Amino acid sequence: MVFKRLDDAYQPSVRGWQKYKVRETSEAIVSAITGSLAAPRTLLLGRYDTEGRLQYVGRTTTLAQAAGAALAGLLAAEWCGHPWTGWSFSAGWAAGRR
Repeated sequence: MVFKRLDDAYQPSVRGWQKYKVRETSEAIVSAITGSLAAPRTLLLGRYDTEGRLQYVGRTTTLAQAAGAALAGLLAAEWCGHPWTGWSFSAGWAAGRR
């Protein structure tokens, strides 16, 4: 968000305007990935609802190759009975989650 005086006209790259950046953080569980365990492309995030069910809440942007490689050693294969078994996810934003 950029703040300027009411009597100032918009001009790109003008110095003196005040910028306000909002940062909000939240905790989630890395519940699935796209790609492979050796080279994850995105992390699919989940949270448990009030009834204890793991719910999909979002995903990361596509990971840089170095970031994926760094995460690869921290990931483990799915466990039996994962609530998202059979779901289809994509690394693209336009794709549906099921």
